[in-house]
Parts: sequence; structure tokens; C-alpha cells
Amino acid sequence: MNQEKNNVEILIPREFEEGFNPKWRNILFYGGRGSTKSHSVARILLLKARAAKRRQLCAREFQNSIEDSSYQLMIDLIDGYGLSDFTYTKTEIINTVTGSNMIFKGLKKGTAQSVKSLEGIDDVWVEEAQSVSEDSLKILSPTIRNEGSQLYFTYNRINELDPVHVKYVLNPPPLTYSKQVNYDAAIRAGFFPEVLRAEMEHDKATSPETYAHVWLGEPVSQGDNAIISRTLAMESMERKIDDDGAIIVGADIARMGGDRIVFWMRKGYKTINTASYTKKRTTETCDLLEDFVGFAKHVEIRIDDTGVGGGVTDEMLKRGYKQTKAVNFGSKAVDDDKYPNWISEAWFHMATIIKDIELPKNSDLLMELTTRQWKMDNKGKRRVESKDDYKKRGFRSPDLADAAIICYAKQVDDRRVQFFDM
Repeated sequence: MNQEKNNVEILIPREFEEGFNPKWRNILFYGGRGSTKSHSVARILLLKARAAKRRQLCAREFQNSIEDSSYQLMIDLIDGYGLSDFTYTKTEIINTVTGSNMIFKGLKKGTAQSVKSLEGIDDVWVEEAQSVSEDSLKILSPTIRNEGSQLYFTYNRINELDPVHVKYVLNPPPLTYSKQVNYDAAIRAGFFPEVLRAEMEHDKATSPETYAHVWLGEPVSQGDNAIISRTLAMESMERKIDDDGAIIVGADIARMGGDRIVFWMRKGYKTINTASYTKKRTTETCDLLEDFVGFAKHVEIRIDDTGVGGGVTDEMLKRGYKQTKAVNFGSKAVDDDKYPNWISEAWFHMATIIKDIELPKNSDLLMELTTRQWKMDNKGKRRVESKDDYKKRGFRSPDLADAAIICYAKQVDDRRVQFFDM
């Protein structure tokens, strides 16, 4: 095992120099592709590991295996620079001179609690931080409490309410440094390859929206055929209104797959409660729904009766919740001259009332509400994009939005909601 540290010149663009400043507790670099954010922070961590003994954590929201982490990037840099003072196992990187070690963890899928148990961490790098949930941030930050410890975040924004951006850039705590860095920094440093330049120039010439998001790090823009305005949706998440009116609950149902079960409660136009679960059987879902409504059997409960939701509808009626109403997304619209089905009409109704309602501030909800698209069918009716087509465009199932849509839909009508009397 080599116990000597070879002298190597490692260049980093000037835009990242504050990454070495020990005064900062939180350091954020965000922007578009090709800006060397990941490579620069990786180099910073390696240099810090060579200078003194550090315990370092490289994290991202989802890490099912070491292949999902920044492990390979670190190895490539070590080998590329010939840093002979580093050695590595299948899960860890160690500096044989200073004793520094680097580990790799995911923050979600049950690993957040393992991160919570870590002690003695000096440096944390969260890559792809735009995907990190607010809950994960709440666990991570207070866990890293060594004197002089630092947290690095690198990301390309998805939308205006990415939790990491809200927490550290829009409402920065003390000792926080943030900087937007784009590909021009890599060009000045001579790190921007021609293959990326050609791709960037093509996007700039042919798709300004793609160019703005991918290369300039701007949030995902809306298509011309988006149903709900992002500006109005964001305003609804800042609005405060009275809870004047009846309580109505909407429930988007899933079972054992990856989609979420989501409950949504409003009083009048004000959202007063939400809940989300995964992988629950019908009876478990009904137990949770009973608890959600506070066992109030007079409350109107609207359930997505399409697919597995039918069993929940039947069970809730059996338990005495007489105001349970089954919603079928594919059933006939009330105004069937304009809309081919109930769910299309419900989405456009939400677009109409979004300027008056109060919704919770939630980045996933914002994304789901403002990226669902519509098209005119061959009969001149406005049809909302199917859930399958929406997911094919790279989005997860819009379960939060669907639950809110059900909850805020117009008063139910016999033509589209079945009433049961058991």
C-alpha cells in the first residue's frame, strides 16, 4: 500500500473557488449541463481528503446500488490523475496517507434512517439534489454536526419549488453560499468538449425551451398545451383563504405497485389535509381513509373507482360511509359537447378555479398540475393526456394532482358518479 502523496496539478474552474472556503456551512452549485458542477465538487472533495483526515459522504436521493452513486466518477478521477495515495473497495474510497474515507448512501427507500445514524461526517455531497425531498433534507442537515462540517449540493432545477432550492437559495439559512454555473464556465476553463458544444448549439437553434432547461439550468417550462398555468398554480400555493364550506375528500387509489395512494381534503376551497401511502391492500387503505376523515361518516368521500378503487368504494360503503361516491375517470362528462370524459372535464374545471383556491406548497404537486397536457380529439373535444402517455414523457404517475382534481371537481352528477345504497 502506497503511503506517499504524489504531487498532481488539479484544475478547477474559478466559479467553484468558494467550495474551498471553510466559512460556509452550505455550498450550492446549480445550473445546466456541461458546467462541470459534479466534476468540480468531486475534485474539491478529493483535494480535501488529501489535505487532512476527513470522513466524507456522497449521497443522492435514490441509490439502489453503488452503480447509482458518484463512486465511479471518483474512481475515474483518481485513476485519471494517478492519485496513488487512494485505494478503494467495492463500496468505499480511502486515502492511505491521511486516513480519509468516502462512503456512498441513498437518502430514500429506507436509507434515510441509516444516514440519520451516521456520525462524524465532515463533508457531504448531494448530487442530483433537485430530486431530494423536503423530508430527506430535514433528516440530513441536523445529522451532519461535526465542527467545520460542510454540505455541498449540485443540481439542475426541475421547477420553482424544488425543496433544495427553496430551502437554501430562496430562503437561505446563515453561512450559505449558492451560485448558478453554466457551460460558459467550462468553456472558459477549457473543459467543454466539442461533442457537447455541438449538442448545445443544436438545442439552442431548434428548441429554445430545451436549451433553457438543459443548458442554462432554468426550470422545466410549460408546453403550449398545458392545462393549468404554472403562475396561477404557484399563486394558489401562496394564497391564504378562509375554510368556509363543506368538507370534501378525494381519494386516488393504487394497490401494491409503485403508484401512490393519495387522500385530499378540502373545506370549501381551502385544502386542509393530505396524506400519501404506497403498497397498501384494500382493507389497509380503508382503515387509513377512515382515520383520515376522522371516522366522520357524514363526510363526502369521492373515490377513483377506476380499477382497484372499486374495492375501496364497496368497503367504505359497507362500513357505513353513505356519502361515498364512486368516480370513473372514463365516464361521460356533464358537458359532453366539450369534453370526451369526466377526467378531462375535471382537469379543465380545476384550471378555471385555480385562481380562487388554496393548495399546499409542494414541488411534486406543482409539477404534476402544470405539466399535464391536452389535445383536441377528432370530434373537437378537449381531452386530457392519458396517465400512460404522461409517464412515457418521463414523469411519475400524477397521483397528487389526480387526488386534488377529484376533490375539487364540481358537485357530482348521476351521469358520471354512481351512488350506492348498501
